[in-house]
Amino acid sequence: MSFQFGNSLSLIWKKLKKGDYTVRPFEVYKLWNFNTDSGSRDYYGNHGINVYRSLYAENHKYYGNVATISSSLYDRVFTSQSLDPKMLWYYLDHVYYTDESKEKDPALLAEFERKLYLAESSSVMIMPRGVFGEGIRRGSFNLANLHADSSSLRYSIVDDSKGNLKDASFVESNFVDEQFSYLYIGFNEKYREYEFRNKQFEYVLDTSPKKNNVSIIRPKQISYHSGIPTTDTSQSSGTSVALNGGYFEVRPSQNFNFNKGNAFAFSFWVNVPPTQSDENSSYNYLFNKNYSIDGDYEYVPKTGRGTSNQYIAKRSSQYPFDITFNNRTSGNPFSISFKQSSGKETNEVISSALNPGQWYHVVCQKSSSYYQIWLDGTLDSVVTASVSEGTTNENNFFIGSNGTNTGTFSGSLDEIRVYKKGLSSNEISYLSNNSFQNGYAYQTARIGNIFYKSGTVVVSDPRPKYANAMMGQFGNFDYGGTSYGFTGSFRSTTTFYEHEVICKIRRSEYNFTLNPSIRKDKDPYADTAEDYVTSSFFNPYITTIGLYNENRDLVAVAKLASPLEKRDDVDMNIIIRWDV
Repeated sequence: MSFQFGNSLSLIWKKLKKGDYTVRPFEVYKLWNFNTDSGSRDYYGNHGINVYRSLYAENHKYYGNVATISSSLYDRVFTSQSLDPKMLWYYLDHVYYTDESKEKDPALLAEFERKLYLAESSSVMIMPRGVFGEGIRRGSFNLANLHADSSSLRYSIVDDSKGNLKDASFVESNFVDEQFSYLYIGFNEKYREYEFRNKQFEYVLDTSPKKNNVSIIRPKQISYHSGIPTTDTSQSSGTSVALNGGYFEVRPSQNFNFNKGNAFAFSFWVNVPPTQSDENSSYNYLFNKNYSIDGDYEYVPKTGRGTSNQYIAKRSSQYPFDITFNNRTSGNPFSISFKQSSGKETNEVISSALNPGQWYHVVCQKSSSYYQIWLDGTLDSVVTASVSEGTTNENNFFIGSNGTNTGTFSGSLDEIRVYKKGLSSNEISYLSNNSFQNGYAYQTARIGNIFYKSGTVVVSDPRPKYANAMMGQFGNFDYGGTSYGFTGSFRSTTTFYEHEVICKIRRSEYNFTLNPSIRKDKDPYADTAEDYVTSSFFNPYITTIGLYNENRDLVAVAKLASPLEKRDDVDMNIIIRWDV
């Protein structure tokens, strides 16, 4: 199916060769076409057919359905929409986009490797089933978004045959290989909690291949806001977390036990305030694995009247990493410190100062004998050192804390990634690039999902480039002809069922013919037959079989490829197959 979206629409029907069918039931694919010509087109030579106008005359703003829907607050973005965004969002959210931690219904979600999530807003296209086939053929959908004024708002979308929609302009070789990804927290599923601080989920999603369990500690001291800015505009993308006493615990912590010979990298975006809520120490914890596991505490007695015994967390001298923010009371205020220790050697690298209230992309990594901190894609600080002993421990891994009530970090974080490899300068450059047109900070070309069976296309990427996908110039169905519309194509599916009937002809039946050509002089009224058919060796030939229903209506005619001689010495079986 190819289509353009504009002020007028017509349907072109094209025949697709059936091919070789070997299974039952099976699918055939029909190619459907839309364009903006006002005249109706042929369908196998028949004129005057225009499905759009005849079936969807009341919906002049879209073919099938095209709509935009907002966040879980269910605001109705455009009152002119004929689809209720609340109901549509509820349907998508509950049927297709259940949280990854929940069990999925295979009958609904068996779409190969589809990755599921919803962002704050989505554009949805629904192909009317029964009109354009039963569904969409895998790998056949493509759409080009048009924009007469801005090249940054033009893009092509294709489906990958696995249920994912991708922006074809991304070069996927520029992404860090996912096999090295040990943690990815983007917080984009937390848009639901912008205004619901007392109704938050007690987890965030790790969508790396490791699928670590990320628990929220003190959720009421955590809030969610607009995410990182695009690096060339003032717009923001996605969702970020703002910590103010709350923090995260990542399990299993053994996934992050980087030993002395391991290369690894922490990539994240951070925005720090002028002051920290806890400045009893000169630093606050960003990523920590140097404090003892749950229940392993050092007993510290107190003496004197009115006092009691207390327990404090035990700090390890051996740890794979400790990344802290040096607050304003530090000798290196507003900088980031990255450490690793074997208990005998402790290596540390410190960044230059960050400006409060400004987003930075940060990479802290160990690669070979180098400890590095990169800021916004540029190498900021490096120390050459090594450790001779092991650096692993059994301690927990915390984000924004060390697991105690002291030293928690206040500020915003986003796009947190941990890799078990050292990153190249090109990879770091792409991770720090969140440009409007082709930002690679999200490390994915996927911008939404396609549901083949239901014929539903959803563009739900959190990047602002896709906010008004398929919706016109400003997202209000303002297409301006086709100047701000879209073109595209897909192939639909239709299931054909193969039927089989066995016609049994007994030897005593049909041993005659009604063909008038056997009568004398081919006279249909003659009572005698030609001499050549009066022999006892003559048998009639079967060329056509008619199939009748219970009302004796002729419903199908089967033509044999070659005449079949009717034998009168044995019963005969003829198998008839047809497709519907």
